[in-house]
Amino acid sequence: MSETKPISLDQFRKRKEKEAAEQYYPGKLVWLFCPKCETLEYTEIVSKNGRMHKCGTLVEEREVELDLRAEITMTEYNLEIINALLKKNSGFKLIKIISKSLDKALIALQSSEQTYREKLLLAAGMNIPLYPGNIDSLKDKLPIKDINPLGLIISEFRFEPEKRFNLKPSPRKK
Repeated sequence: MSETKPISLDQFRKRKEKEAAEQYYPGKLVWLFCPKCETLEYTEIVSKNGRMHKCGTLVEEREVELDLRAEITMTEYNLEIINALLKKNSGFKLIKIISKSLDKALIALQSSEQTYREKLLLAAGMNIPLYPGNIDSLKDKLPIKDINPLGLIISEFRFEPEKRFNLKPSPRKK
């Protein structure tokens, strides 16, 4: 009769927690480009037979596989930064004109991030837990391509989408 070690319930629980904390949530999003309108959008809906743009032109599509959990984690981090900037900006009562235009820009960014989060959740078909830990400890795990001047994370999926269609990048306003 061979001797076997008893299974430790505590070790089993820790192993399961570690596996759950590192679980990858695969998904797909699709970049869409209309050659007539020259618009670039993304969607969570994969279309096998192609799709028409509202102008009636067949759009070009680029399907991208990604880790939905990583994208949600980065989006939540971006929303935290935007909310902190909005809160900080509300304290400047002397510079109301400037702060109002900054607020509008931040609210537009916030809306964009919330829309992205909704599309990720639709692509997943369920609520996705965030990767545990702070963003600094997760930087090696997440597909971070760039960080903009506000400190917002730009993922590989959202970084220069025009290159997926061999388009010239749009000129950035300075």
